[in-house]
Amino acid sequence: MKRIGNIYNKIIEKDNIKTAIINASRGKKDRKSVKRIIENIDSYTLEIQKMLVNKTYIPSPYIEMKIHDGTRKKERIIFKPRFYPDQIIHWCLMLQIEDILMRGMYDLCCASIKGRGILTATRYLKKILVRDRKNTKYCLKLDIKKFYPSMDKQILKRKFLKIIKDRDTLDLIDLIIDSSKEGVPIRQLYFTMVCKLLFTRFRPLY
Repeated sequence: MKRIGNIYNKIIEKDNIKTAIINASRGKKDRKSVKRIIENIDSYTLEIQKMLVNKTYIPSPYIEMKIHDGTRKKERIIFKPRFYPDQIIHWCLMLQIEDILMRGMYDLCCASIKGRGILTATRYLKKILVRDRKNTKYCLKLDIKKFYPSMDKQILKRKFLKIIKDRDTLDLIDLIIDSSKEGVPIRQLYFTMVCKLLFTRFRPLY
């Protein structure tokens, strides 16, 4: 896969930052802090741009939350990034690298992929069961314990390095990855999904 450069200049464009603010604000526009930023979007766009241009952005401490997920109400600890500036900057990055990460993506890689998900996987499995009932006898359901916290950050960074050759963009990615003590924390944001996708999409770099 050809490495892609000249990304950071697009990340720091005002239109990209404004779009990132709007995307990050979805479902949160009733919050006072979010409403203040939306109402002064031009001013906050400039502030974000200055952080990125001058490399002064420092990730804020995460908001730690305990949730009970799924039908079994499994307890999970998630780490929520703050809306300003963290979620916005994550979106600034994702708006420019998502298409790059999707290139060459395996068609049946469904988890964490926009427009696919569990329904696409279910439909495909049903097709297999109908077309080849004789040989389709077993289905293995499994989960990797502590997947995100156990991610090796250096391996993850090298995987980004394999597809991106823009040093400024890589520095921003490294900064976000290193914002947690170990692994990649479970966050309510798409960047975490991309890390999972990237970690499992390409062959390991051991």
